[in-house]
Amino acid sequence: MSILEGASQVTAGSTDLTGWKQVASKEAKEGWRDRAQLAAAFLRPGDIVCDLGAGAQPLRNFLPDGSKYLPVDCVDTLPGTHLSDFNAPDFTLPAQGFNVLTALGVVNWLKDEEQFLNRLSYLAEGRFFIFTYDLWAAQGELGSLDGCMTVFSRYVRNLTPAIVLRRRVFFTGTLGRGETNGAFRTPATNIYLKYLRPQEYLVLKLLKLKMMPRWLA
Repeated sequence: MSILEGASQVTAGSTDLTGWKQVASKEAKEGWRDRAQLAAAFLRPGDIVCDLGAGAQPLRNFLPDGSKYLPVDCVDTLPGTHLSDFNAPDFTLPAQGFNVLTALGVVNWLKDEEQFLNRLSYLAEGRFFIFTYDLWAAQGELGSLDGCMTVFSRYVRNLTPAIVLRRRVFFTGTLGRGETNGAFRTPATNIYLKYLRPQEYLVLKLLKLKMMPRWLA
């Protein structure tokens, strides 16, 4: 059996399957849908996306035309979900070919983030990876952006904190083992905020505009 193939049942791990089954059975929260829509902005038409921790599968609704979707989760509440427990050291991925992986709101809930990323970098080396991490919920070294960059870059090459929303980070990169070089990229959020004036933010927020009005710009 290929290392990417999964058995019909979840590999033994330490995940609360009952709790996650309840989550996957409900409609995705608005914040989760927004997160999925933001992640989809990094995708291209024709991508084959393996969605880890798919849950209610909100990402499926925002995929570019011509894309394919492979949901993976520890519960198969929705048909076609590949079963895999990411807390198990030998978890599996679908046998079908894919070029992108996403893990939105997943890594924070794992017992061992490095065990997961190490296994993933082995199973899917060279694939583009989009994942989120919530520093609010993190402990120790992973409680800071620099700490996350140091740890995660061991398993994700060209690791970039593309967007920082308060203490929630969208990371992108290519899966594969590497060495931390300390040359961390600046988040796009930081660059953008250099040019955003407080009054501009208030106008956009209060009037729900997509673009700064000419009279203010």
